[in-house]
Amino acid sequence: MAWHMPRAQRSRWLNVTQVVLLGVVALLAISAPAATYAKKSSDDTPVHVRAAAGEGDSPALEGSSESAADAAATTVADGNSWDRVAGSDVPKQKVAKAPAATPAPDPAPAPPPVGEAIVAFAQSYLGYPYVWAGNGPYGFDCSGFTQFVILNVLGIDIGHAVAGQPYAAGTWVDWGNWQPGDLIFFANTYDVGISHVAIYIGDGLMIHAENPSTGVTISSVYSDYYASHYWGATRIA
Repeated sequence: MAWHMPRAQRSRWLNVTQVVLLGVVALLAISAPAATYAKKSSDDTPVHVRAAAGEGDSPALEGSSESAADAAATTVADGNSWDRVAGSDVPKQKVAKAPAATPAPDPAPAPPPVGEAIVAFAQSYLGYPYVWAGNGPYGFDCSGFTQFVILNVLGIDIGHAVAGQPYAAGTWVDWGNWQPGDLIFFANTYDVGISHVAIYIGDGLMIHAENPSTGVTISSVYSDYYASHYWGATRIA
């Protein structure tokens, strides 16, 4: 014969069961938001900043998984609130660039050697007329021309007499060792002894006040006439 629970006892059992179930549901409902927030905290990795009262300019970072360069702190006036900070909302710190270096100016060109200066000055009078006993600036004889050029370039007066110029200043130069600016002397041209002078300009050439027909002109030291009358050469500087 089957046993049946009395109706009144069954009703009390069902009431107890309902109360227990309601309590379980209530516990689940209370614990659910906390679990959800914990999961969200794990996924989003928020950054919190707490500022102590009166220290709003020096916040302390706490619990940050982002680098210090990407995070910044915000606080409220009372210094006791906690604010969430997003690294992407913080402006990047600008790094000042060093001013570009100013390039140094190009150095001034070196002055030409003395010999080249002598040649350049002498050639500026190419074509000027031959004038007996003239020493410039509008006409020259041979020794007047060399006196005028050396005086203006070097400030040395070697005199006007052609026979005295080899001994006035400078050093002796052997045949073929001439350099631009050297003085070259010739003998027995129109008179006995040293009688003509020219300025060597390079490549076997010389500039000189030759005669009334040619004036200041350029000739070859190796020409038959001048090679046969060659006397010597000096270098003033």
